[in-house]
Amino acid sequence: MGTNAFYCNRSDIYNTYDGNDLGYTYTSDGTTFKVWAPSAEQVLLKLYSTGSFYERGAQVLSIKQMLFDAATGVWSAYIDGDLNHTYYTYVIKTEKGTCETQDVYSKAVGVNSARSEVVDLSETDPAGWENDHHVVPEKPNDAIIWEVHIRDFSSSDTSGVSKEHRGKFLAFTEKNTCIPFTDYPTCVNYLKKLGITHVQLNPAFDFGSVNEATGVEYNWGYDPVNYNVPEGSYSTDPYHGEVRIREFKEMVKALHEEGIGVIMDVVYNHVYSTAQSPFEKTVPGYYFRMQNGNFLNSSGCGNVTASDKIMFRKFMIDSLCYWANEYHIDGFRFDLMACHDIETMNLIRENLDKIDRRILMYGEPWTANDGENGISGEDCSNKANAKKLSSRIGMFNDDMRHGIKGGSDDDSKGFIQGSTHSAYNVIAGMMGASSVTFGNWANEPSQCITYASAHDNLTLWDKILKSNWCDDYDTNDQLYISQNKLAATLILSSLGISFWMAGEEFARTKKGDHNSYKSPDSINSINWARTIRYADLVSYYEGLIKIRKAFSPLRDNTTKAVNDGYVVYNGQSISLTLKNDTEGEWKMLSVIINNSDKPCAPQIKSQYELPENWYVIADADNASDKALFPFEKDMLIPPRSSLIIVDAESYDKINGTDFRTSDLKKDFPILEANDDIINMLK
Repeated sequence: MGTNAFYCNRSDIYNTYDGNDLGYTYTSDGTTFKVWAPSAEQVLLKLYSTGSFYERGAQVLSIKQMLFDAATGVWSAYIDGDLNHTYYTYVIKTEKGTCETQDVYSKAVGVNSARSEVVDLSETDPAGWENDHHVVPEKPNDAIIWEVHIRDFSSSDTSGVSKEHRGKFLAFTEKNTCIPFTDYPTCVNYLKKLGITHVQLNPAFDFGSVNEATGVEYNWGYDPVNYNVPEGSYSTDPYHGEVRIREFKEMVKALHEEGIGVIMDVVYNHVYSTAQSPFEKTVPGYYFRMQNGNFLNSSGCGNVTASDKIMFRKFMIDSLCYWANEYHIDGFRFDLMACHDIETMNLIRENLDKIDRRILMYGEPWTANDGENGISGEDCSNKANAKKLSSRIGMFNDDMRHGIKGGSDDDSKGFIQGSTHSAYNVIAGMMGASSVTFGNWANEPSQCITYASAHDNLTLWDKILKSNWCDDYDTNDQLYISQNKLAATLILSSLGISFWMAGEEFARTKKGDHNSYKSPDSINSINWARTIRYADLVSYYEGLIKIRKAFSPLRDNTTKAVNDGYVVYNGQSISLTLKNDTEGEWKMLSVIINNSDKPCAPQIKSQYELPENWYVIADADNASDKALFPFEKDMLIPPRSSLIIVDAESYDKINGTDFRTSDLKKDFPILEANDDIINMLK
């Protein structure tokens, strides 16, 4: 246990602790509490009956002085008896004063995070949890990621989710949901049919910008308070910390049962409130980067955490491994990853590898304020330093994003709207940012996240409309739909990891709101009725997903496909032709994208011998892993459309030669017009 002294001599360099038992260690016979607070003069453990002072029956159960070990900087206390569902705080005295705080290593909290809670985690496991396992891709590029905010997913009455579960973790557990008055699938029922492999959840840990007691406010959740605790506003009972834990696990289990992995959006780069953070209250000035007594601000939120300091680095590793082990999380997306140092990110990768090497890991390779990062440019996890990072730490390719659609919020144009200036970035992105010829900031395509939009900035649909000076968010104009299809083709036929924001495939709109982080549900909720209005677009995405899954080179995480591939750009169209050595698959595929306003003849070239005959599997109207019709050499590709063809000989060996376009199976058929339903559910 260490010395019984209650005073710590201060030093600029604190003694650190490498144990795995910070926080509480629970048994039914007693619980041990440990907190690293090397600068504290005294630490008291306070036990409470409730998670907040205003709850009925709230009272202090006991106060105990903790013991200090100067060699590790850890204060500890042991309490006899079963403390399951008992709440606690630490009262920490430093030279800056005395603060009462929740535990930095909290696993459960009461409403609005005021107090930590002791929970027997085994009681939070849903039935069958012991048989639940990670859903992870054999290689990173197998992942097809659909980014969604938990509340957006089901808060609309078009979701078909029961009222008590709308906007909650448990919405993901409801099976066979449909748009009211139809049998058209929604939510997880929809995702399974669409074919995505993973959902990326916007922050689902405890954040401070929503009052959990009311749940009225809306926020994306990039305001961390307790990193190891699920957010209470997404639970059916935020007052009892064990409930949110159980319901989070039920969400994960339900998605896993449908073969869908779960990726968490994690925000270790800043906290909601510096002064009120348990980090700052526990060890003032340690967990954040500072200069001349001021908090640095590369996160854009008034503080930036210090991943390069031993105990915050340890916290990040401990936290991520906890989510992977306790909650069976399958991947992590890092907000403003360039705020973190390279050594920390590589160590995180090494520790996740001990759990499962296939756990996904990627992030934003930039900061909010580059000049206030507190670490050298050579040490931060940005795109310029990608090759210093593990090739299994991915990065969002913002060059490809801008190349596809132009600027994120303005009316500029990218490749899908006809720009020729962005062709180079698009070609480099199609090659997984790994081609020596076209730009290779990535080690391998597995490091390149290919996307056109995410939760922030305009939705892809709103950006398309703005760049075409259209303000009808419900338009069915085929020009705009064709531009959306071009974006989908680029994302799903590129060699990186495919990613898009929930609803791109049914023209999701936020009515032009480019920063909806605290806008109401009327802006942010997913309107599932749009899957009826834009059913043809949904089917197109579904078909492209099937093509990607059927042709291994599109998912090659090495540079083999990059080196085997052949790109042609003639000022009007881009073509990428890929060779395949995988047994039982098509031997050659070519994707040709015409971004101009005129028809064009396909340009197909390869360093390998080209097939004599081809089949079309995607054109302006349809996409499928089944042949639509034979390719003719004099065929023209219509304006703003793409063509994907595969060699006929290998296709016939695998699929046979009998095919008819009329037999094309769609899991999302275009329903007969029913204006009453569509208008009611707008």
